[in-house]
Amino acid sequence: MNRTWLLVLLSVALAAAAVGAFALGVLARPTPEFFGTVLKDPPKVTELTLEHVSEGEISLTEYEGQYLLMFFGYTRCPDVCPFTLSRLAKLYRDLGEPDDVQVVMITIDPETDTPERVQQYVGGFHEAFVGLSGNAAQIGEAARSYFIGFQQLSDDLFSHTDVVALLDKEGRMRLIYGQDRIPRIADDLAAVRARGRF
Repeated sequence: MNRTWLLVLLSVALAAAAVGAFALGVLARPTPEFFGTVLKDPPKVTELTLEHVSEGEISLTEYEGQYLLMFFGYTRCPDVCPFTLSRLAKLYRDLGEPDDVQVVMITIDPETDTPERVQQYVGGFHEAFVGLSGNAAQIGEAARSYFIGFQQLSDDLFSHTDVVALLDKEGRMRLIYGQDRIPRIADDLAAVRARGRF
């Protein structure tokens, strides 16, 4: 009987030790610094030329000095583009509409999306948002620089990568957000702005 109780107590002790070790391991695991996916060697992605409704041909270097939230989409998009821009408008307002944050959408459909059309579209979500277009070569170069894939499926429908990229003030792409992480951009931006750096 004593031997049986000893084995039971030993089993309980071992189980408790295993649970304790697991809990300690979870607590000791470093928490990720950012909610977005971090690019270890952030590329500079602002040395591109595109078309702006009022400024004509511009270089993205003009937006250096601000944190940029870059998204690729198109004005006839039935779902993910308006959904993403709505979420970006909400987080921009939640941050207090800061002057050092700029949301930019680059069209993947330059044949339809003139600079005027794309600017009117993004401005419908927030007046401070910038919409850019360009010729097919400019859009292709921009998409490659941001690791964006897209394909025209029909006259008015495209499939495209729907991530949002966060650039630092020097024009380097630092973080990438999938659709499930877009609401956490505000947390990352608040942290970065508070300390003034990545």
